This record gives sequence, C-alpha cells and structure tokens, in this order.
Amino acid sequence: MITVILRLPIFLIFIGILVACVPMRHVEHLRPAVSGLIVEDKKPIPGVVLFLAKFPGKNQPCAEVGEVVPVSSAGIFSLAAVQEDKLTDSLINPAAVRGQLTVLCIRHPKKGVLIGVSMMMKLNNPVTLHLVCDVARPHSGGIGPHTVSTMLGQLQYCEATTN
Repeated sequence: MITVILRLPIFLIFIGILVACVPMRHVEHLRPAVSGLIVEDKKPIPGVVLFLAKFPGKNQPCAEVGEVVPVSSAGIFSLAAVQEDKLTDSLINPAAVRGQLTVLCIRHPKKGVLIGVSMMMKLNNPVTLHLVCDVARPHSGGIGPHTVSTMLGQLQYCEATTN
C-alpha cells in the first residue's frame, strides 16, 4: 500500500512535467541589439562607464555591475543582441508571453551611478534600439517604444527609437 501511495505523486509530477513542456524548436531573444550615444549637454563625457545591471529586477538595479559596455571617446556605444536556440517551450508560460528585462546603467564621473534605460522585450521578438542618452536631461515618463519603460519612481536618461 505504501509503495502505491509513493508512486502516485511521482507519476503525477512526471506527467505534469511532460504536459508543461513540448518539443518546439524556437529562438529566444534574451537581449536587444542596442546602439547609441551618451552625452552631457550634447558633449561626450570623459570617463563615463556604461554597464548592464547584474540583477535588473531589483529596486536598485544598478547596484551591481554586470557586463561592461565599451564607449568611444565620441560617446558612441553598441551592444550586440543575445539569443538562444531552444528545443522545447512551455505550454504554461510560452516564449510568446514571457519577457526579459535588461537595464543599461551609467556611471558618471561626478554624478555617480544612474539608470540609463530599462528595456523589456518579449522572448519571441527580436528588437533593435537606438538610444540617445543625455545625463543633463532625465526622463520620468514614457520615453520611446513599447520595449522601453521607466521603473517606478526612477529617473532615466536615455530616449529610444526602434530601427
């Protein structure tokens, strides 16, 4: 009797896993392709550092440094898209409805760490953005296409356009 009781939950868990995932080859787009310009009052900023937030879902996303984004002396930067081939997808939470948050942070030599922009994108949709970031002009409302959003109560410094 005890072995039947133990096998039933294991069997149900196994069936649940099978039902939740289906073999479906697809590409998940984990990060948008981003190019842009960072300035202060239309002038390049010597010593500025751009980086991706290590944990973008936190209230203070720029507290920990993830990948550093190179910036030219003219203030130009670019970030390659990241995508991943997958063999299975979830029936309960498919890539078509799941999203990925990416936060671009600015370390200004005098103003400290600032949120450049938070980008939310659907995993099944590739996105290319062009950003113009002016640390002299913060934004607090809508700042571009649907893939770019502001975090509650946080100023951001980049305006976005889709290419």
